[in-house]
Amino acid sequence: MKKSQLKKIIFVTVLWLVSSALSATEKYALIVGTNYKGSTISPLELCERDAERMKEQIVKTGNFKSANVKVFLGAQVTRENLRASILDWLAKQVKEGDQVFFYFAGHGQFFRDSSAKNGMRNFIIMYNRPHISDDELSQWFSQVKTKKAVIILDCCFSGGIAKKGQAVRGNGSIPIPEGSDSVVLQDLEGVFFQNKVVISSSDDNETAIELSDPINHGVFTYFFSEAILRADLNNDQIVTAYEAFYKARNDTIKTAAKVNHKQTPQISGDASGFFFVGNYKPADEKKNQEKKEEKLPPHDIKPDEKEKKKDPPINEDEPENKKNTKTGTLVLDTTYRSDILKGSTPAIFVNSEKVAYRLKWVQNPSWGNVAMMQVQNIPTGVHNITIQAKGYPDKIIKTGIEEGQTTVEKIPVSISGRGSITGKVWLETFDRPVPNIMVFLKPIRIPGQPTVRTDADGSFTFNELKPGEYTVFLRGGKGVYSKPYDQRITVDADRVTQIDVVLKEFFKQ
Repeated sequence: MKKSQLKKIIFVTVLWLVSSALSATEKYALIVGTNYKGSTISPLELCERDAERMKEQIVKTGNFKSANVKVFLGAQVTRENLRASILDWLAKQVKEGDQVFFYFAGHGQFFRDSSAKNGMRNFIIMYNRPHISDDELSQWFSQVKTKKAVIILDCCFSGGIAKKGQAVRGNGSIPIPEGSDSVVLQDLEGVFFQNKVVISSSDDNETAIELSDPINHGVFTYFFSEAILRADLNNDQIVTAYEAFYKARNDTIKTAAKVNHKQTPQISGDASGFFFVGNYKPADEKKNQEKKEEKLPPHDIKPDEKEKKKDPPINEDEPENKKNTKTGTLVLDTTYRSDILKGSTPAIFVNSEKVAYRLKWVQNPSWGNVAMMQVQNIPTGVHNITIQAKGYPDKIIKTGIEEGQTTVEKIPVSISGRGSITGKVWLETFDRPVPNIMVFLKPIRIPGQPTVRTDADGSFTFNELKPGEYTVFLRGGKGVYSKPYDQRITVDADRVTQIDVVLKEFFKQ
């Protein structure tokens, strides 16, 4: 071989190696937890332990280099350390296609902010001031050049009261405007980051708890840290972010219920293509095109824009295992009403395949006679579920199915062309529901039915509302709040609007 040819081969080989190294995806992790011991903030017990466990489990996946994992504990949890780690480290190191994992364990809190939705802004609480708002954290992460970022917040923004054997990861009561007796919060949202995935350890009006023996961790963190190694739901030797989330969510719900607590972890954004264990390369372009052109249900699926943002379809980056033979059961606990369906039955699709199910009619005190549907023998893994029903807009949700287990999804839906309001009345914090409060809407929704009363858990529902703006009024027993709150609630067609009414504690029940 001529020397010139050998040089060309060496040059091409070196160029290929350099190109491969530059294009190889990297995984980064920033893990943060503080118990606030020695700080002026009310202390927690297990957040630092949680952060250390999360680091150990992340390293065990084998996909995160030690140099790409940073941890801050205790007094190290400051605004400047997080700002520098995100803007001066991640934003400069991460390239498109890399995967970023951010974890925070500590307190969350609401603060009044007239420029924010509902007049309040979410903050994650640092060891010392200044704290970090959701808006600020979102701006920092917008500088990180990848869409494959998973942000986990094991905290709650709702305050709360610690219970025996538990501690609540919130700090303080819901802020009520000065001079007001209450605050009304519409479609309360957790932290939302553009083009990033946010996983929260509880729903927006719930508290996240930590438990002592035998868990000795925050409940969600304990199960999620287990799931990133073991939640291979569809048996393809890969653990995805969706698989880890749904496994941890289901375990968290069951464990919290055992101590008479409600905690429902949430996910927003598109987590397709984020892998904790194993690696997956989407099939060739032809196969991807075939997957994109799969047959859809009989008519177009058009979820509203808010549903698309919260529950995007699984795309070709999310692996499927066609050889998987393990199955589980799905129960859809819905508000499809028999008087609206008028003898017809909903159609259910798992991904794009129509499936059979068992239908049971259940009497719901707020919605009437509603459909509960059980689908058996669904392959384990993560799926999109589509429901089509006469008189209702199409509904798409995402769920995770485990082998031999039953997954329950609650699905409130409003009839086509009309809206609904569901809500709860609370006292100071989201741990203290107020029963037997009379709730009014103006203008009156249906003549002769202008009011409802809150149930034992503080909940209430208004159905068949015309789209538009309404004002909420409350009235209770002697000495109970009756002054109207002048904030208007917007009701959209085909949607269920969620509101939370928080009262000042100035009366004795």
